[in-house]
Amino acid sequence: MTDETLVQLEHAKKSFGDAAVLKDISLSVRKGEVVAVIGPSGGGKSTLLRCCTLLETLDAGRLAFGDLVAAENDGAGRAAYASKDVLKQAKTRFGLVFQNFNLFPHYTVLKNIVDAPIHVLKQPKDQALAHARELLAKMGLDGKEDMVPCELSGGQQQRVSIARALAMDPDVLFFDEPTSALDPELTKDVLKVIRDLAEEDMTMVIVTHEMNFARDVADRIVFMDGGVIVEEGAAADLINHPQHRRTQAFLAKYEED
Repeated sequence: MTDETLVQLEHAKKSFGDAAVLKDISLSVRKGEVVAVIGPSGGGKSTLLRCCTLLETLDAGRLAFGDLVAAENDGAGRAAYASKDVLKQAKTRFGLVFQNFNLFPHYTVLKNIVDAPIHVLKQPKDQALAHARELLAKMGLDGKEDMVPCELSGGQQQRVSIARALAMDPDVLFFDEPTSALDPELTKDVLKVIRDLAEEDMTMVIVTHEMNFARDVADRIVFMDGGVIVEEGAAADLINHPQHRRTQAFLAKYEED
């Protein structure tokens, strides 16, 4: 891990109608760091991720990816977003893995992975194909190149999703509950892939309900509830010795389950 900050979110606010979902959230992620975001449903975790990956727009706050500023507060305290060109560039800085895979159903596994590098990054086709095959081997998916998603298990589809995100060579990977749609056996395979990426110093932000995984793999854990960061700290410290009563109650409930 280095001191270089790859993601900087400052005083972020987001409401849907009268419901304030993010209330003055600040979060920074350093190069090589793995940050797990935990908390109850409805606490704002997925909205935080969607704002960080430009799928939702902030009402207020600043968002930067390294030296690229995607959003900045204007004079009225509202988030003003950068030009389309800057946002397009910002989108190449991160990858996103969804809980429901979001693969193109009629594309082969290989086409799902190479489509964006060829058309967005303008990589030569041979280079994109070679990299895609390397990534599939890394994901334990040798020989699956010509299959379509419906021919794969959920765990295999999620590993294709991770390969697709990595094919863009992002600075940081965001995961939104990557195992919530999977049964326990398939969950194990996907979590192993993420563990391996952590060992390779891949910068990651992972919204997860897998507490043991968060404790063992993350450098830092952020506990969100009610649209605010209630507590954050070193992973093992926060899981084993939570300081805030809301964190304690949440983790105690997990142990009961």
